[in-house]
Amino acid sequence: MCLAQENKKSVAIVGCGGAGLAAIKHFTAEGSLFKCVAFEQTDNVGGTWVYTDRVGKDKYGLPVHSSMYKSLRTNLPKEIMELQGFPHKGPEDKSYVAANEMLKYLEDYADHFDLMKHIKFHHHVKEISPLEGNRWRVTVIDLQENNVEILEFDGVIICIGNYSNPAIPEVPGIEKFRGIKMHSHDYRDSSVFKDKSIAVIGCGPSGLDISFDIAKVAEKVYLSHHNQRVKNMKFPSNMVQKTDIKEVVENGIVFQDGSYEQVDSILYCTGYNYKYPFLSPECGIRVENNHVKPLFKHVLNIEHPTMYFIGIPTNTAGFCMIDLQVQFAKTFLEGRMKLPSKEEMIEDTRLDVELRLASGLRPKELHMMGRRSKDYYDSLASLSGLESVSPVVLQIYFDGIDRFMCDFSHFREDKYKLLDKDHYMVKFPNEEEPVMRRQEIVSN
Repeated sequence: MCLAQENKKSVAIVGCGGAGLAAIKHFTAEGSLFKCVAFEQTDNVGGTWVYTDRVGKDKYGLPVHSSMYKSLRTNLPKEIMELQGFPHKGPEDKSYVAANEMLKYLEDYADHFDLMKHIKFHHHVKEISPLEGNRWRVTVIDLQENNVEILEFDGVIICIGNYSNPAIPEVPGIEKFRGIKMHSHDYRDSSVFKDKSIAVIGCGPSGLDISFDIAKVAEKVYLSHHNQRVKNMKFPSNMVQKTDIKEVVENGIVFQDGSYEQVDSILYCTGYNYKYPFLSPECGIRVENNHVKPLFKHVLNIEHPTMYFIGIPTNTAGFCMIDLQVQFAKTFLEGRMKLPSKEEMIEDTRLDVELRLASGLRPKELHMMGRRSKDYYDSLASLSGLESVSPVVLQIYFDGIDRFMCDFSHFREDKYKLLDKDHYMVKFPNEEEPVMRRQEIVSN
């Protein structure tokens, strides 16, 4: 038994949110060729689903990872937010659940598959650098003991999530503004905005969700954006849609249409940047205009193919993708399938970028999947000999997004049930009977 353990390949997993837990589960499954150590700098699993009142720095002086706010409920049905082999146990009467329910799901997942024994909590990864033979040196700090450890591994799986490094745009005149300036990363509850006038910049899922939350207590909420799909949305009476910002002055904002509004606060809901400060330059990974490269299939480090990034793509059914990406990484790390040559991976990636730009995506949007999700999943599955994501999952994802845009105030009352890989049922508010639907995903 000891000899078998010695012969196993060693894998470092960075981060223990949903992606990290899926990685630990697959890499330590019965019969695995790997031994794993996972590093988590907080005291709990769950990643971004862990709520904390703290903002800025944690007790160790490290940036707070979580962007969770008190009122958050999922904007996707829990039925498509499951990791392989572990369905949600409840509640059956609702599809959209609170953040603490998602956290409980991940904690139960970790307990069910006995993952905790593989995790070193309060361990901060300071640096990862390549060694000869496609191996890795990982420098970690035991935050409780303030000790530094230098370890070596055969593979590295990066699972740090996408929602911890705020993207703050350059806004003309912002330095003149006298009121509160905050990114949604630091938003926790609406009380700080009670009876105030707020400008919210950005109307992605978080921007809309937080704007509606703030509108319950604020005097006025001005939502500044350029998303045409949001124009016809029904908003509370104290929410006003505005164009993009032209200039900020001491006590207010001049918008592109020439209008002016006096505001007490500015809230950036402008998304997040990919950031990997612990990767040495020798790792070969660069982030340019929020595009992580060079990555084959948005997951594998082309320069060092024993390093994998889990969960980078956005605008897709994340939990299912995470599982598939982890199994993709495991397949090639154990040598069960052979990777394309470096030249082939570079060319495939070049063509992918070219097609995305030609379709109208901006350089900073090159990791967005959307209607390309099925093709992406199928390509991962085809290369690795795995089963792709069930089409019905993506159908629910896109139908849910459409409902989100059409009826923001009530879409979370919809109730979903998966029937098989092609069919699902959904019950809408004020409808007596659920409706059965079939997947009709069209690749793009």
